[in-house]
Amino acid sequence: MTKSKVSKIRTRIDALRAVINKECTAPICQESGTCRHEGEKEAARHMLDRLLDKLKQAAEDGRDERAQIWADIYERGYDSYGNTYRTGAKYRSGQSMKERAAGIRADIKMARRAGQTPLVQEGPGLVSQALETYRFDPIGEAPAQIKFRVRIGDGYGSIRIGVDNIPQEWGWVAAEEVTDYQGRKVTQWRRSQALKDLEAELKSVGEAYNADHGSNLMTDCFAKAFFVFVESDDPGTLAWRAEYERKHRNRRA
Repeated sequence: MTKSKVSKIRTRIDALRAVINKECTAPICQESGTCRHEGEKEAARHMLDRLLDKLKQAAEDGRDERAQIWADIYERGYDSYGNTYRTGAKYRSGQSMKERAAGIRADIKMARRAGQTPLVQEGPGLVSQALETYRFDPIGEAPAQIKFRVRIGDGYGSIRIGVDNIPQEWGWVAAEEVTDYQGRKVTQWRRSQALKDLEAELKSVGEAYNADHGSNLMTDCFAKAFFVFVESDDPGTLAWRAEYERKHRNRRA
């Protein structure tokens, strides 16, 4: 990770900590005795965990040689034998899959709320400060019509994050026309850079709750707490599914 990127992360971390530690001075909160901006503080805590995890991966470890070896392993994510190790910032041993899925939903909801709220607001409070830290976040800045689903996969071994209602002009690029198995001309679609960025960020949100205790693909050893999948359907798949469902309804009628 470059120094400039680390510097930007540290700046955002300082801003987040300022939001978390700042005492709310909004008159409406002081009069009621209950702060209405706790949601924004919680959003800042969620983002702080993710940034600290990124910074930890880039930081140098100056301890003894053995500690340095393990620091290097965790920084790159694998050892000399191909075993992978990683612990997400929000991973907790013994946490249920339902709790992990709920945490992922909350993180996505906070990012969406922050990204769609004006940064400048009248009157004192914490809202604009907390939301400022979410600028340039792919989840918050994605089109408002996009919907997200978070569900536990079969067997409780995975969490699947679905992205629905993606605007075609925003998320997909027509690559080429090919002939399918029925001899029809169909369009192949590829993801836009904006959709790739969104899916990568959703993946990182899910992986923050995950841990890898020594998986090794060469020996088919999978020691992850769970697997994170981000799923979205291209326009061709959506059209095929709509046609299939229409024919199914007609048969039932």
